[in-house]
Amino acid sequence: MVALTLLTLAAGAAAAPALTARQQEIPEGWTWQVENWHAGCQRAGCNYNFNITVPTVEGDIAGVKAYCSGYRGYDTPDNYNLCQILEGANNGVSAKFGPRPEDGTGPKEIFISFEKGAYEPEGRPAYNFTGSAPAVYNAFVAPLLNFTVTPTQVTAVA
Repeated sequence: MVALTLLTLAAGAAAAPALTARQQEIPEGWTWQVENWHAGCQRAGCNYNFNITVPTVEGDIAGVKAYCSGYRGYDTPDNYNLCQILEGANNGVSAKFGPRPEDGTGPKEIFISFEKGAYEPEGRPAYNFTGSAPAVYNAFVAPLLNFTVTPTQVTAVA
């Protein structure tokens, strides 16, 4: 009986498709363009708004353009805020301020996340690319800013 069970398990394993590693690399030289960055802080917290363009990587990633805005109170968690997709589909963008320093000033970084949507027919999971940039507070004192963000992390989304 044990031999029959082992033989059945071995036959089932041979018939099952091999698991493939689901890896997604950050494309070389891939940068995101942030435009019209505006951020400021008041007594209760800090806010930001900007446009972002995540370019297409031919044959791999469909790009998007999005409008992002968010607020972080001094006593609220730093959750990501979904951005409004202006162009593109099937992928998403979100942003959040980084942690607030102990000295009482505004957060030092903005984190931006791009989600490459899953593709079920191929069994491909979604991937989350994240990059950050210094949070510059230019409200009321400086013009809107433009800068680039380079993604530094990628993770599969279950």
